[in-house]
Formats: sequence, structure tokens, C-alpha cells
Amino acid sequence: MIANLHTHTPRCNHAQGTEEAYVRCAIEAGLQILGFADHTPYPFPPDFFSGFRMRVEELPDYADAVRAVKQQFSRDIQIHLGVEAEFYPKYFNDMVSLLNDNGVEYMILGQHMLGNEIGEPYLGIPSDAAGLERYCNQSIEAMHTGLFTYFAHPDLVHFLGDPKIYRDHMRRVCQAAKQCHLPMEINLLGLKGGRHYPNPLLWELVAEEGCDVILGRDAHQPEALLDTETERRAMEMVSQLGLHLLQTAPLRPIR
Repeated sequence: MIANLHTHTPRCNHAQGTEEAYVRCAIEAGLQILGFADHTPYPFPPDFFSGFRMRVEELPDYADAVRAVKQQFSRDIQIHLGVEAEFYPKYFNDMVSLLNDNGVEYMILGQHMLGNEIGEPYLGIPSDAAGLERYCNQSIEAMHTGLFTYFAHPDLVHFLGDPKIYRDHMRRVCQAAKQCHLPMEINLLGLKGGRHYPNPLLWELVAEEGCDVILGRDAHQPEALLDTETERRAMEMVSQLGLHLLQTAPLRPIR
């Protein structure tokens, strides 16, 4: 790997380490590009708290901290300021405006919940066919905004039903990703942790549809950037399936 565009900070309430620590590990790992993409704030109603993302008032500090290490290590590595964002139709435009006001360069799509999050279950718990269909429809709508740089852990939805139903719906996602020229991420955090993703059924479809693929560390600790063993396993998967791997993805502007 020469690039990782999926890096978190403690502002999401489930990561550890300073920005500087992540950058130093990235340099040690030989990365040429490091993108910070912590969970985006959303302008939810004031009586709702989303516990796995930064708050709106934390965004300026996040942006300043990333810009500070970008300047500090400018001779050693290329650093970019991004976020990992869901597509929540009710709040999406306001969220994008908030990001632009703070100079955020890119978004990766990480659809953790459906609808507008409030009152919806986490997609990592088992989902029925209706939930799977909603996930695919919402993800496709997100991709067609043209504002996302790539699709993080596209197989996060945890469907345990008929594989044919899964393949039929997820093929639509792959076809949309192909149409939108949006790379799909093999998530190294899920691979390392033995989670339900990467899901082999999806990656077979990715190969069949000829989608672009990218590796994402989904780093929640600086040391995750040094994990060569999980990278090796991911590369074996790429080789075995004949996937079209990109070393990095062009950053799409979010204006």
C-alpha cells in the first residue's frame, strides 16, 4: 500500500491516538499518502446524540489538527483532510455545506445506518431482505450524488438469508459503482478482526462486474497502519479473485 484514505481519530469516540502518531506510523509503513476520514458530524436535532461520530462543534478542531500535521510533515508524506459519511437524505445537503465551510477535501461513503439514522438499527447486526434492499437503494442513491471518493466496507450490511437474494441486490450496488467509477473498499479492519465483512459473496460480484477496488485500513489506532499481515491477506484475496486494484483513489471534490 502506498496510500490509506480511511483513518480515524478519537473524536469518533471509538479510536485512539494523536494525529501525529498516525502520521509517524504511516511514514514508517512507507505510505506516500495518508487521508484522515473520521466519522463526519451531522447537523441532527439537538436532542439526538450519535455516539460514533464527532459533534458539529468538534469539526473545526479536527480540520485544524489535520492541517497542522500536513504542514509539519509536508516533506515526508502527503496528507488530506476527509470524512467518512453516510448518505442521510434529510440532512445531507446541510452536512456537505458544513464540510465545505471547514475546508474538508473529500468524503468516503460508509453507510452504517439507513434512513436518517434516528430510530434505525446498526447495519452490522443481522438484517432481513427488506433491510438489505433499503441498504442497496440508499447506497446507490449516495453513489449517484457524485460526491464520494470511494465506498468503504460496502459489505457492512449483515444479511444471513438466501444468497441469491443477496447477490441480486448487491449486484445492483456493484453495477452502480462501476457506472459511477467509484472504487469499493476491501476493509482491512474487518478482515483482521474476522468480522462478517469482507463478504466473499460480494467480492465475487465485484470481480464479475469489473469494479475498481481499493484497500482501506480503517485505522482506529496508529499501529493499524503497520499491519503488513492483514495487507498480505487482502492482496491474496485480490489475486485469487482477479480484482482490479487501485493504489489510491482520486479525491472527488464535495462542492
